[in-house]
Amino acid sequence: MAKTQSPLPVSYWELQKKQRIVSTLLFIFLFIFYLVAIGLLLTIILLGGQVFLPGSNPFSSSNLFLYAAVGTLLAAVVTVLNFLQAKKAGVSYILSNLRAYPPDPDDRYHLSFINVAEEMKISSGLPRLKTYVIPSVNINSLSLFDQDNTPAIAVTEGLLAEASRDELQAVAAHEAAHIQKGDTFLLTLICSLTAFYEKFLDSLEKEPEDYQRFQLSRTGHQATSAPLAYVASSISFLLIKFFTMLVSQNRELLADATAVELSRDPAALARIIYKAWIANSYLGDTSTLTPLFLVPPDSKETTDNRWSRLFSTHPPVEKRLSLLAGMTHRTVEEIKNEVRQQEKQREDSRQVIQASLEGGYPEKEKAILNLKEQAETELHKTEVWEIKQAGGQWAGPFTLGALVSQPSFSPAIRVRNLKENRQGRALEFPQIRFALYRQAKNQPVDPALANLCPACQTGLQESFYEGVQIKICPACSGQLIRMADIEKVLARQEYDFSPALREKASLYQEALLNPGKRALVFPKKKPLPCPACGLQLVVKPFNYYYVFPVYKCYRCQLIWFETDSL
Repeated sequence: MAKTQSPLPVSYWELQKKQRIVSTLLFIFLFIFYLVAIGLLLTIILLGGQVFLPGSNPFSSSNLFLYAAVGTLLAAVVTVLNFLQAKKAGVSYILSNLRAYPPDPDDRYHLSFINVAEEMKISSGLPRLKTYVIPSVNINSLSLFDQDNTPAIAVTEGLLAEASRDELQAVAAHEAAHIQKGDTFLLTLICSLTAFYEKFLDSLEKEPEDYQRFQLSRTGHQATSAPLAYVASSISFLLIKFFTMLVSQNRELLADATAVELSRDPAALARIIYKAWIANSYLGDTSTLTPLFLVPPDSKETTDNRWSRLFSTHPPVEKRLSLLAGMTHRTVEEIKNEVRQQEKQREDSRQVIQASLEGGYPEKEKAILNLKEQAETELHKTEVWEIKQAGGQWAGPFTLGALVSQPSFSPAIRVRNLKENRQGRALEFPQIRFALYRQAKNQPVDPALANLCPACQTGLQESFYEGVQIKICPACSGQLIRMADIEKVLARQEYDFSPALREKASLYQEALLNPGKRALVFPKKKPLPCPACGLQLVVKPFNYYYVFPVYKCYRCQLIWFETDSL
């Protein structure tokens, strides 16, 4: 057996040379695409003109030369515009479409990804390498070249949650191999070319407010934009299919082989590809970005025939698994059994963790209830503010934070302080002026309540939940989490659900199906202050899918979960 030669480190100049060659060839193919498309369009127009104008002769030698010159000029102009736009703004559109963002070093899963990417950068000899995270629970990854021509690897939250460290290394090695071989630059440029028409299509779908006000104008706008939207989507589809035919499926197999050289673990790469295949690898409306993905969203429909090899950028997953399994002298079924065994071990670990957390639950629940009652009594002592409504009635009493959170509050509105037994304009009270000043400086309205549990007034502590940095109440176990981190929590499954939480979930589900029980299952929540800004938290559904009520602060972008809610 011949010894496999390790890939040589890639210098910056080698990458630049490959990119210039790829750019030139792609520009030529793009010009050919537009030349053929415009030529066909002109031919159809001329044939139509000959039908409606029988006496005309559009195919005379002089006319043909003129039409050829016009078609060539138009093709050149459109090619240059499309190519320059792709180089300038194509990648930014791709990243914004995927909602990708840099990883957070304070997140344990993200930190592991940063470290693995750094290892692969050194192993592959890449001069620079950026990292991005896509907020999706589905499993996938991709590589691209950033706006400043720096290679980058992006993975989904779902992949970070499901992949072990060796599998994450294999994914990073696979994407680094694409960058090494020049595939990433080519595919990024191809997808950026279609982004021109995707952006145009998005602008047509977003109706201006003026059209929403007047039905007649909106109808006219839709009638005008519908043909343009059809043309834009058609060109985008044809472009991606045209360039797909130029991309060989062997590049994916070569990237798998190179990834094995970099990570030395073909089984890990096979396992994560299989996980993405059996799970959902779909990433929204990103069909034009399919060539970039580790596993295409339509991978279950891919077959190994001539038509598929012509128009599909990826070989069948079974073929990839078979080749990778062969490197380890194992069968594909053995690789699949390893994935099942991994999942069983994770489930057993969740149950062990949950069992350790359930000890003394009734006593803990009683202690939490006592703490909440004491905190409610203390908080009630600060409810000394009332606000005058439009009808002349006084609403309240409120805490200071709840007062300035009222929708009708303004510095000129009349308020009353029950403790001081006086009333006047809001700005006449120094407490309110100080609260508004602190609010403008993004400081807590009431410093005494800063970083305290809204429910029991115990000091919050830094902690981690599902690898995400959160604040937790050591007394009542309430949790404060950023709204931006919710996708991470949903994707990860370190903890199992307690029996009490499962029972509560079944009650919620029953209440959703039976509106008559909602008032019993979803009781009215008491107002609580935000631990960060001191303003009153609002009670809203968690999201449109999980509609149970939680406390939210839209100013601080935080969610407060009570005991056994997260």
